[in-house]
Amino acid sequence: MVDSLSLNDEQKAMQAGAFGESVRWAIKQQIDVARFFGAARLLPVASVHASAEIGIMGENGLSLLEKMSREGARVRVPSTTAACSVDFCRWREFCLSSSHVEQERELHECFHSMGFVDTSTCINYQTVSPPRFREHLAWGDTGAVAFANGVMGARSNYEGGPASIAAALTGYTAEYGFHVDGNRRATYVFEIDGRLQGASDWGALGALIGSELADYWRVPAIVAPDCSPTVDELKHLAASLASFGSTAMFHVIGATPEAATLDAACQGDMRDITRRRLTRQDIASVYQRFPATQQRIDLVVFSAPQLSLFEVKEIVDVLGGRQVASGTRLIITVNHQVEGELNRLGLSQTLFSAGAELLTGTCFYVMSPAEVRSRFGFQTLVTPSAKLANIAGGFGYRPTLLDMRSCVESAVAGELRHG
Repeated sequence: MVDSLSLNDEQKAMQAGAFGESVRWAIKQQIDVARFFGAARLLPVASVHASAEIGIMGENGLSLLEKMSREGARVRVPSTTAACSVDFCRWREFCLSSSHVEQERELHECFHSMGFVDTSTCINYQTVSPPRFREHLAWGDTGAVAFANGVMGARSNYEGGPASIAAALTGYTAEYGFHVDGNRRATYVFEIDGRLQGASDWGALGALIGSELADYWRVPAIVAPDCSPTVDELKHLAASLASFGSTAMFHVIGATPEAATLDAACQGDMRDITRRRLTRQDIASVYQRFPATQQRIDLVVFSAPQLSLFEVKEIVDVLGGRQVASGTRLIITVNHQVEGELNRLGLSQTLFSAGAELLTGTCFYVMSPAEVRSRFGFQTLVTPSAKLANIAGGFGYRPTLLDMRSCVESAVAGELRHG
């Protein structure tokens, strides 16, 4: 393959070590990636969102960050952290090991010393800094990348682990994948018969489409003429597409910025388009993948992604002052920004009074879920998140997918209920 990569003077200086050894390491990583994908240049990025939990980074990743921190490495663009595996105020309630918590703390101290803003969130696009249309990013959280590409019209690939750190240190990323306009063209069209109702239905739709495509490079366009999805519904669609299919880019016709029409989503080229019609029965089939295996419920979990302020407010309204059943735990994960508003509005205390548990800065599926299940003897898990249902089974839980209201009613009853 002919090397088509062209570096500017600053990038050449980074390669030569003029900005320090950490930056030299970072630019080398990016040059290798660029050459692998045949990229012509490295693009400046507006922001970085890095995977920041010890389960992903591991001891080698922690050692790398500690080395960079000692060398004085600093980020060159606004950089934030994704959800971590620990709520540092409440980890003892879940009997997490102190060694795990200490490693997580050390990891975040390294990020902080390098200039990252330690947001510990997977919904940075909702509560920290929404990306701008056509803005180039280097984000690591898969659901956040899918949301940024599809809903905001920004440009990012999955920049997991060291890739996002490299981008933070250099301020660049390779121009390939979804940074290139032509790769954002819809190649599959899914026409929806019937109305989708609530975030769980949109997550179920993401599960259907993601499972069928199962390919990072395939771009679906969704035609749902009877639907006008909310931001939270699109959030669950993006997270589910990423979880079930590694899908990083999508369009919803009439709702996302590059898809005012189907022709626009396909960039004026309707050749070689695969079409598929989905019905309400198809949506129902996703719920049937995660059936209730027994009436008694151990856990009801609202997580994956973290909840927005309005999602939590809806849970409080449905609870209506009632108590979570004895023997059942209702867990809600949020970020620090949402927690602050919940505290200010008195909603945190309302949740605590009802017996609900609020975890901050984490998502349930990254907080050692297998160990939590083993220590507490949990078996059944009810959730409105198709992403969490998809992941939880791998950790030994028996997941049941329900809509939001049914999840709350089940938490109050301590057994399966349909709202």
